[in-house]
Order: sequence, then structure tokens, then C-alpha cells
Amino acid sequence: MKTILCDINIFLDIFLNRQPYYNSSACVFSLVENGKINGYVCSLSFPVMFYLLSKENNATSALKILEKIRAIFRVARVDEKVIDLSLASNFKDFEDAVQYYSSTLHKIDYLITRNKKDYIESGLSVLTPEEFIILYEKKEYND
Repeated sequence: MKTILCDINIFLDIFLNRQPYYNSSACVFSLVENGKINGYVCSLSFPVMFYLLSKENNATSALKILEKIRAIFRVARVDEKVIDLSLASNFKDFEDAVQYYSSTLHKIDYLITRNKKDYIESGLSVLTPEEFIILYEKKEYND
């Protein structure tokens, strides 16, 4: 079974109903929720999402959303090695570097994000939700 790590923007698309991204992000979420693929979220993402979600709603609803995510997704840890590699990397965005190295630590097959340009120099397969859905459907129909 393939393993993905979802970037924060995928969850925000869903829980803030950001159009036109909602449907494709929700489809990826649903694949994880239904056990079709293994899903991870970087541990760093939880406090960032809490901050962003609570600004849009309130702390109570933000926590409920995070609890739902946690019930469905595994947590990719961030340790000293991930931080050290991120600090020494050429990534322009430190958060992207942490997600990338956390993904490699967990042997993630695909990092799902709408910001592919942020991962140009990475060796990891980085796909948009739309690209991942097309790939998933191809593999499902060809098996």
C-alpha cells in the first residue's frame, strides 16, 4: 500500500472549504480515511494548523479538526536528524524542508501539496492532489 504525507495546504483546503481546491484535496483525504492508502501528516503541521484554523474559527473547532485528522492520519515525527538536515538544506522555506526530511525518514512514497515548486530540488515524488488522484486511478484500474 502506498504512503503519502499531506502538506498543510491540503487540510486547509478541506477544513476552510477553499475553492477550487476543496474537491481534489477531499478526495485524497477520503482515500486515507477509507484505508486505500496510508496517510501521514508531519508533527510540525499540528501547531501550525491549530494557529491557522483557530484564526478562521475558534480554538475549540480547531482542536476538533485536529482530532479528526489525527484519528485518520499517522504522525510523521520530527527529530534531531530531520532538523539538522533541514537547517543545512537549500530549501527556501524551512517548514517545507522539515516536511521533506520527515517524509524521507518515514519512507513516504508521495508528498502531496499544491506548492510543488517549493520541492523542486527534492528527490521525493511530489504531486498535487489532482496528479495523485490521476495516478491512483490509473494504478487501480490497471491492477
